[in-house]
Amino acid sequence: LLTRGQKTLLLNAGSMAAVLIYGFSKWDYGKSSFHFENEGWFERDSKYGGVDKLGHFWSSYALSHLYSYVYRKWKYTDKEANLYGALSSLGFQTFMEVADGFSPSQGFSYEDLIMSVLGTGVAYVWGKYSSLARKIDFRMEYTPEFNSDDFGFATNYERQRFLMAIKADGFDFIKNPWLKYLELHAGYYARGYENYEEQGSDDRRRYLYVGIGLNVSKLVQKFVNTRVLDYFQIPYTSARKDFPLD
Repeated sequence: LLTRGQKTLLLNAGSMAAVLIYGFSKWDYGKSSFHFENEGWFERDSKYGGVDKLGHFWSSYALSHLYSYVYRKWKYTDKEANLYGALSSLGFQTFMEVADGFSPSQGFSYEDLIMSVLGTGVAYVWGKYSSLARKIDFRMEYTPEFNSDDFGFATNYERQRFLMAIKADGFDFIKNPWLKYLELHAGYYARGYENYEEQGSDDRRRYLYVGIGLNVSKLVQKFVNTRVLDYFQIPYTSARKDFPLD
């Protein structure tokens, strides 16, 4: 049997191997000398309007907690699991960003790495202070079109929204059991970037939004012991007001 240390090494090595396999097959890793790519932040003329940056924040945040969950299963203490989960997530994201530097279509993006560091940092703080995790989630909402593009949901930014959910259930002064199923949402998304061409029409649009949602995670936990929906927002479970930025 493997020790928990050996399993930890294998998990991290396997994660990085998966990056290389995907990168060689999809992004032509190794076919370019190392180079940087200045992708911008949330400007209208950035590549994806900044949704990809929130994707790096969210994926680092969620992946950190996923690693931590695995480490707790391997009998690490909560403190150890939270720290090692954050380090594994940051290592994974940093390795991927460096590998992207050797892709002709990608390049090393310091903006992506900064957002990954922020996401990992927030994950570590949320893991350390359970009172914060009770009150606030960071989620990705993906609305599928039920076609082959849905298999690439991680980079299908046209179908994504990223949001912060403030959960009534996390506040002890709220006593009404029905109100505890409600949440306040604040989020961001962008549309019209996927098919944009410089010489064509410009339909790129960025949006902030606020809304009220249903705490689906709390509802599901009545039947299944899972926290997955603390990281994913189920489509059509909230009402929102959009604020166009363009």
